[in-house]
Formats: sequence, structure tokens, C-alpha cells
Amino acid sequence: MTDFWNVIGSSSVRDASEIDSALERISQQLNAMAPDALVRFAERLREALFRIDRRVLAEVPVKLAAGLEFPQTSDHFLYARCACILAGEKIYGEIMRSGVGFERFVAPFAQEAEGLLYLASEEYERQTGDRMRVESDFSIESMSNAQGWAD
Repeated sequence: MTDFWNVIGSSSVRDASEIDSALERISQQLNAMAPDALVRFAERLREALFRIDRRVLAEVPVKLAAGLEFPQTSDHFLYARCACILAGEKIYGEIMRSGVGFERFVAPFAQEAEGLLYLASEEYERQTGDRMRVESDFSIESMSNAQGWAD
């Protein structure tokens, strides 16, 4: 079995090109995985997204270069959590413990990390011709609506 965090690796997530590179690297690894391993990867991704679904992180404002600030939408927060996961297990763990540093994942360029949500299911469908079905204790609704807040 391939370890989720080994597949994720780590990225500094400082701009859109680093996110694109991380997604490409992960995609290449997923391409070599069997369908059951792809399902396990998707399950672990759901779990990681669910666990970092914290109110304090959802309340970090989006800051634009012009000094404007606005609240994250539920989609923006989901993609920011994806960017945090792309940063790797160490950074993810630090954010989970302290909440400090999440603002870099709220930056508009980090929305590119949305692609992480689709990599395993697209590869699964390419290999099997069927849609991936993931059974998990971690709700897809909480991944996009920030309802599972664990303050």
C-alpha cells in the first residue's frame, strides 16, 4: 500500500507554478497505482480535508494586493485546505496544531490546488471506465461547506 503523505510529498506552495508542479508529480504517482489504491488515496484525502476543517482557518480573510480583504467562500476554504495538504505532512501538522501560517494558502493563486480533488477519481475512471465510489466516515459536504468545525 502506498502511503498518502509519500504520494503528496511536499511543496513550498508559494505560487501557482509550484502548485501545478506538485499536482503533476502526484498525478504521475497516481497513474501507477491500482484502482483499489486510488480509492484508499481518495479516502485519506477526504479525511485530511475533514480534519483541517476548522473555524479559525475558515475565518482567515483573503487579502488582495490592493489591500482589500474579504471572507473566504466555502469553495475557497476547500481549495485553501487542498493547498495546505500539498505543502506536505509536516506543514499540515503544524497548521493543525497551531493554526499559524494558514494565510498563505488563502492567497488567490492557491485556488489552483483545487485540482487535487480530482486526480485520483480521474485516474480511476481512466483505468476502469467507471466512476469512483468512496465510502468514508468523512463527509463530502463537510469538505466544501466547512460544517464539521472542530474548534
